[in-house]
Amino acid sequence: MNVKSIELKNENVKLSYFTKFSYGLGDLASNISWGLVSSYLLYFYTDVYGLSAGIIGVLMLTARVWDAVNDPIMGLIAERTNTRWGRFRPYILFGSIILCALNYLTFTVPNLQGAPKIIYAFLTYISLGTIYTVVNLPYGALATVMTRDTDERTSLNSFRGFFQMIANVILGGAVMPLVNFMGKGDNAKGFSGASLVLSAIALPIFLLVFYKCKEVVPPPKNHKATLKDSAMAVVKNKPLLLVLLNLFLVFTGLFGRLGTAIYYYIYNMNRPDLIGPLMMLFGLSSAIGSVVVAFLAKYFEKKHINIYGTIVSGIGLIAIYLIPATNVKFIFIFTIVTCIPLGFGTPLLFSMVGDCVDYYQHKTGVRADGAIYSAISLSTKVAMTIIGVLSVSALASVGYIANQAQTPEALRGINAVVNLVPGILFILSVIPLFFYDLTKEKCRDIANGLKEKEEVNLI
Repeated sequence: MNVKSIELKNENVKLSYFTKFSYGLGDLASNISWGLVSSYLLYFYTDVYGLSAGIIGVLMLTARVWDAVNDPIMGLIAERTNTRWGRFRPYILFGSIILCALNYLTFTVPNLQGAPKIIYAFLTYISLGTIYTVVNLPYGALATVMTRDTDERTSLNSFRGFFQMIANVILGGAVMPLVNFMGKGDNAKGFSGASLVLSAIALPIFLLVFYKCKEVVPPPKNHKATLKDSAMAVVKNKPLLLVLLNLFLVFTGLFGRLGTAIYYYIYNMNRPDLIGPLMMLFGLSSAIGSVVVAFLAKYFEKKHINIYGTIVSGIGLIAIYLIPATNVKFIFIFTIVTCIPLGFGTPLLFSMVGDCVDYYQHKTGVRADGAIYSAISLSTKVAMTIIGVLSVSALASVGYIANQAQTPEALRGINAVVNLVPGILFILSVIPLFFYDLTKEKCRDIANGLKEKEEVNLI
């Protein structure tokens, strides 16, 4: 029996617990880096670094214009890579070192003033986004080539979702205390020190992912996808486009809340002491959801779980919007109600993306993992930018002034940005899923068909 035959047999073998655990840890490492950006960078730039809302908006838009070029290029490069380690794993090995260094530099306030200080922010943030793509895009695509079994993919991504939420727990509960400890009253020094500590934690985790997570699903034999083939794998992949639209709306709402919740806790609730507990509760509740979803997915269709869970999350956020900010007890309760079903989303969405990769390969013979995950990466970053720019603009329009008591109008605006808008986006996000038709049975038929084709090619 040759090596290729062994690989094909391994395509549907159940992944070990430690393999899934190791893969999931990769999202902990990624979110220790990027979660720090999504949860604290806006606050860091406005209240610590000292950038104006207008400059932050230009910075984020510039970064996303670059991402529109960088992400697809990285996807095409990754899926055409051929090394003894596979197509995706080398980027995790080498890129993670640079990612951790740039994470530290982005949260460092340089001894500069005026234009040089602004240029430093542009260079570090855009560079961080670029190298994050180099690492995280191959990391996401790696799940599609570790197994072809649709339930195993859901289980694999449930570990990913769990550790993504654990990262939120760490960021929510540890970042501000770590900032205070490292800075001793100097937030600039505190954020710099905290990012260094978190980067030191992330790096060995990335190396574990490289070592433990193997690629066993091969690209189609004797077929090299052209640039057009890779582009068509996105734009002519109907199930993928529906997932992308759902993901875009969910992530726009999610990043909008993560990036602005700290303002609500400080100014509306007047409880900066609850930043850690509420951020931790968000992560813990979502982590519970990401564990539960692997069990639910064995008995129910992925899209149905996603639809019902996201609607409940949206209703929970709207309830928080309507609750007086002084009602701490009910804010805690509805945070749990919101976040447990929200934890269903990441494992299901990324598992569905893997199914979309197989669907298009079965339909056309083209397997474009890299191009498809570049679309996911770009969609995520565009969502972050749009909501980041809108959040900054909304805060400015209602009269928000950093480090001062806010007007009633500003408080109402903060509440809407943090709770109402994300809640509405969550509910709207389920509409595309009503048209998604890749059932579990259809995915199994596709996987079996692909395996048969690969076995024929070996004869």
